[in-house]
Amino acid sequence: MNNAWTVEFSRILAALVTAILLGISTGYWLVALVLPTGIYIVWTLVQIRTFERWIRCGAKTNAAPDSSGIWQLIVQHIHRTQKRDKERKRRLSEMARRFAATISALPEATIVLNSHLEIEWVNDTARSLLGIDRKKDLGQRLDNLIRIPQLVFLLEGKLSPQQMEIESPVDQLKTLVLTCVDFGDQQKLLTARDISQRVAVQKLRKAFIANASHELRTPLTVIAGYLELAESDNQIPQQLREQLGNASQQANRMQKILDDLLTLSKLEEKGHIRESGEVLDVPDMLNRLVIDFEKTRAKGTHKIEINIDRALKIKVVESEFYSLCQNLLSNAVKYSPQGSTIKVCWQLDPAGSACLSVADNGEGIAPEHLSRLTERFYRANVNRSRQIGGTGLGLSIVKHIIENHGGHLDIQSELSVGSVFIACFPKYRIHQVAA
Repeated sequence: MNNAWTVEFSRILAALVTAILLGISTGYWLVALVLPTGIYIVWTLVQIRTFERWIRCGAKTNAAPDSSGIWQLIVQHIHRTQKRDKERKRRLSEMARRFAATISALPEATIVLNSHLEIEWVNDTARSLLGIDRKKDLGQRLDNLIRIPQLVFLLEGKLSPQQMEIESPVDQLKTLVLTCVDFGDQQKLLTARDISQRVAVQKLRKAFIANASHELRTPLTVIAGYLELAESDNQIPQQLREQLGNASQQANRMQKILDDLLTLSKLEEKGHIRESGEVLDVPDMLNRLVIDFEKTRAKGTHKIEINIDRALKIKVVESEFYSLCQNLLSNAVKYSPQGSTIKVCWQLDPAGSACLSVADNGEGIAPEHLSRLTERFYRANVNRSRQIGGTGLGLSIVKHIIENHGGHLDIQSELSVGSVFIACFPKYRIHQVAA
């Protein structure tokens, strides 16, 4: 670099010396200054023109102009920059190739969409799962190729969570779960995963539970009947009566478990139906249920306070809603100490949903158990649950009832403070709201 500038300064110095010598020898100082300066400027313009033509033609290394001084230094810098860019492009190209190969090898169908929901890139798996061809379908709107109304809501971010299950457009025997995430510059990444095997296992499990529960129900009823007859027989020795009582109690508990399993199986099979049910006078039903509890399960042990919007009614399946309320109240009575207060509230929440909340001041539930409370037979405190009784299916039934009505269940709890169970129903089920 220093040599290049030395050469350039030498040229300028030579032009100045030439001008001085011409001025001394001729006496025409203006001509002496203009002539060397003009020659230097013309030479510089020729270099610039040659350099510009080289750049315009692609700045190829083998066609670089012959030059020296600062122009040679500029050419060297361009060569180095080109070399670095070439290496950078090679690395990026290799990374892109590996990335494309990795994405193409994924078992999930992967589609990249632009802001107009047009396909920018798709892997090979998308053809077998969704019927999207990576050659002929690029640039097409995805919702024109897969005509499912819910897909538009998914792509527009109107579903929560951002996923949905559909039948494969290619093979109706396959069930796919679609997931959509935003990334980049208003782009979307849509993936489709084949969950047919998982769905088949779930159906098999549900069928087994339903069939087993149904088949066990009849012999268990017979056993419970014989135990009841044996208990009423005065000739049974006294030492056997306690054992018969325990056996009868366990038979009744098993019968309750089978009943709950059958109920749960029916709820799972039914699924979400938007227009299900009839308009229910919820305030009246809650009043009757609370009165029943105060006369039976909570008599003399718990106080139940109610805060009910008298004009708030919703469209639900009455038997299912009654079961939901009964399970929540029953749990509140079971898991809160005697003398405590249970608060039942039926109001609109800030989002406009109709919500039933049941709050107790029991021992509370540890945070690590909250997410699993609605699982079948899950118990946060196994020893206490066995002492209290119950089937371990109540909250699972509650969850399926509320989800089948398009709502959600929220559980809040704090140790040594108590728990609040909130079942919220969507706006479209609200029939009447107080002014």
